Amino acid sequence: MKTYNDNNIKKLLSLIKKYGTRSKANLIWRGAKLNINESEVINAIKLLIELKVINEKEEMIGDGWNNRDTCKVYELAK
Repeated sequence: MKTYNDNNIKKLLSLIKKYGTRSKANLIWRGAKLNINESEVINAIKLLIELKVINEKEEMIGDGWNNRDTCKVYELAK
């Protein structure tokens, strides 16, 4: 059984809530600034998706003409 730090999960949720959506890379980078290691951020994301607190969706980051790249972002569930 894994243990989770409630304060770190609350910090990650506040980051998602503040701007609406966040990518995994952005959450890892911001988590490092808040002294949360990468594996804990990834495990917290998996837990929050499993509990249906956040949703994962794909968003187009390219310009649609020359580049049609997509990125997975996380947002609070409705």
